[in-house]
Amino acid sequence: MAARNRPRAGPLKDDTADAHEERNMWNQIVNDLKRLKAIQIRATEISKAIVEMEAKMAEPPTLAQIDDLQDLYREGLKVGEEEQKILNEEPNDVIKNVGILTALRTASEIEPRNNSQSKSRNPKRQKLDTDGTVDSPGPSPGAPISAAKVKATTVRAGSVPIVKEPKEPKEPIVKAEEGSEGVKGPSAEKAGKFFIGAEVAYRLAKAKEDPQWIQCEIINIDTAGNKKRYEVQDPEPDDNGQPGQIYKASAGALIAIPSPETPLPDYPVGKQVLARYPETTTFYRAIVTNVKKDVYRLQFEDDNENEMEVTRRFVLDLTAK
Repeated sequence: MAARNRPRAGPLKDDTADAHEERNMWNQIVNDLKRLKAIQIRATEISKAIVEMEAKMAEPPTLAQIDDLQDLYREGLKVGEEEQKILNEEPNDVIKNVGILTALRTASEIEPRNNSQSKSRNPKRQKLDTDGTVDSPGPSPGAPISAAKVKATTVRAGSVPIVKEPKEPKEPIVKAEEGSEGVKGPSAEKAGKFFIGAEVAYRLAKAKEDPQWIQCEIINIDTAGNKKRYEVQDPEPDDNGQPGQIYKASAGALIAIPSPETPLPDYPVGKQVLARYPETTTFYRAIVTNVKKDVYRLQFEDDNENEMEVTRRFVLDLTAK
């Protein structure tokens, strides 16, 4: 996770090999989809034949009719199993391969943009990862191969640095009480905001005096005992291509990140918030300096009074209960 707080590295020496791998994967997907199409056509023919045969059967059916019908059912079952193997099992596994290829293409498009941003980070932002790796991790399955290292997720670039401009008038947006999902702790848990697949900001347990928050996704919920325990995973692979770190947390260490379609709160200028720093998956304290329709303009702590624009759903209320 050492790359969390700095722009990603430039193109690797094996870029050509990666491109070749993508091309091979695409060719395999195309061939598998052609096989699937043929299988589905045959499955439709078998289904139609079964319906027609059952409609023509005598009462009671003859042994020959029963044998023919059994043969059709057996063939239909075999065709269905073959379809499932192509979709979900190695070496084909079309569904997984499409996801991997999509992630590879997305990452290759994002990396040139990230490489062009050489803004330095202050020491506070660079030390985060030495804290994060020691916090109650769970297992991190996966192998460090070029395709697998993007299997979990891709980098999300929801905000970019900007130059100070004259403040613009606020545009009318939804008030916090009209459906904001950015609440934290037990209140969010009671409101049903913490569920498998939900995006959250997670407070690293090793940073008590100066809490550090990272973006994670809830992947499991343990309901045994009096309190729920959550397993959350960093969506960004580490430097070795392994899937992101897994942590165990209580509701008190989580803040719900609003989903894209959720009405968002209207934070006033001067409000202290917790926001995702541009081009990272790390959250820091910031002050709202202006509000636009889709973004907040923020000044992060210890950031030389620079202002950044951050997508509104990644700006969270620290004071919410």
